[in-house]
Amino acid sequence: MSQDRFRQIRRGFADTASQDEEPPDLGQLRALAEREELADAAGRLADAYGRPLRDDDPLKPLATDAARALTEAGFTLHHCAPHHPLYRLGGVCLLPVAPGHDPDGRGGVVVSWTTHNLLSLDWGRWVEYQGTQAVMNGALSEALHGLGFQVSPFGVGGAWIVTGRKRYEWEPGE
Repeated sequence: MSQDRFRQIRRGFADTASQDEEPPDLGQLRALAEREELADAAGRLADAYGRPLRDDDPLKPLATDAARALTEAGFTLHHCAPHHPLYRLGGVCLLPVAPGHDPDGRGGVVVSWTTHNLLSLDWGRWVEYQGTQAVMNGALSEALHGLGFQVSPFGVGGAWIVTGRKRYEWEPGE
């Protein structure tokens, strides 16, 4: 879909969202997002070696769900493999971790924030880097909770492990 069509769809939603009594039909916008942003987010998922996550990986559905939810919330996913040309940009790093590699034996998707290399490699800005890491990792935890995921601390560096969706006794939105 062209950028002009995308702008037209967005403008149409902006024009009618505040005027209608009914919620907008998000079908066209969802279809566009499914083909572009959400497909890109799912396509970025990689294993610990930077290889694309295999379709038969048992953690792929959870990793895909978390990637899509964070993308819908406005986060940019990081290219976590150090050899990737866009690694320098930073963003949310998602890394599936099998139960045998999780010290607590849970397994899940480890989520952490990574800053742009301009900040992380600048020794004179170490305090800014540390502060940004702490704040953004905390924000990720809150966002993941708000998006309905079960989240626990992972390790000592501020990362989180997502182990599934929360189970509600009531339906969200009631």
